[in-house]
Amino acid sequence: MITFGDFIDVYLKLKQKGFSFLMRKLFKFSNQNRVASKWDSFHTESDFWVIPEVKADWDYKISGNLNVTYEEYVAKKYLNPTSKLTLLSIGCGEGLHERNFAKQFHFSKIIGIDISSESIKNAISFAESEHLKIDYLAGDFTKMNFQNQKFDVILFDSSLHHFEKLKSFLKNNINPLLSKDGIVVVFEYCGPNRLQWRPSQLKKINQILSNLPESYRILPNTNWIKRKAYRPGILRMFLVDPSEAPDSENLQKALHENFEIVEETKLGWTIIQPLFKNIAHHFVNNKPETKKLIRYILDEEASFVRETNENDAIFGIYKKLNQL
Repeated sequence: MITFGDFIDVYLKLKQKGFSFLMRKLFKFSNQNRVASKWDSFHTESDFWVIPEVKADWDYKISGNLNVTYEEYVAKKYLNPTSKLTLLSIGCGEGLHERNFAKQFHFSKIIGIDISSESIKNAISFAESEHLKIDYLAGDFTKMNFQNQKFDVILFDSSLHHFEKLKSFLKNNINPLLSKDGIVVVFEYCGPNRLQWRPSQLKKINQILSNLPESYRILPNTNWIKRKAYRPGILRMFLVDPSEAPDSENLQKALHENFEIVEETKLGWTIIQPLFKNIAHHFVNNKPETKKLIRYILDEEASFVRETNENDAIFGIYKKLNQL
């Protein structure tokens, strides 16, 4: 229920945000309030997705080109630029991916939904600054009424794994919203529930950690060296974000049971997600040593995924059953 890694994370949060912030989190009693509070105040400079080479590696796996984002790839390969397309992004955060799609060509309607009101405020501001017409809504997606609307693209970017009972969620909440020839686009974590990393991956991660220079393993605002990766304790996960990965290990299966696979790509995350936690900020620079270390880590992850078939993230395109 509680791990040593929890004590480290709590200490870092106290250093970053103070005791009063922690107390406010503890006294938000409903699950929805805990989830909204987590993302209202979320800010990171030290998680794996901040590293440009990591993002470029994903782009290459998806599109075959380091400089082509998945939004551009999807738009050019699967969408008709002459159609009046509609897009629904569920768990949109601050709206980066809707903006990326909107820049490809004209959509008659783009809607982004997120439970975090602060994220939605920022999404609106970013869209307005770029003169993009995107409708943003703050609230619980499962409680919204779309009045029989259909969408040509339904997007989940690191959000689908936050929903429970994914097989029935996709069947009852997503399939009815997808147009006859529409696509579901997924960029998602699909690893162990509640981020309870497997012993095999923890062993590999800690082996790689031991090979990294100590200067790359210093935790933020401390002199502590990251020497080991830990599973997060279940108790802390429920206190901070009870929506985190409740059914993630069934995510891929649930997609396959509800939709036809158009394409699907393994993205890894098996090593890099736990390994880079709280140390990723050391890898955002142009030093040759840093570039060499990032390549080493990415190559080690690719080899591990090939050898073990333990893959914790996918990119996928899906259509309604029998529509291919």
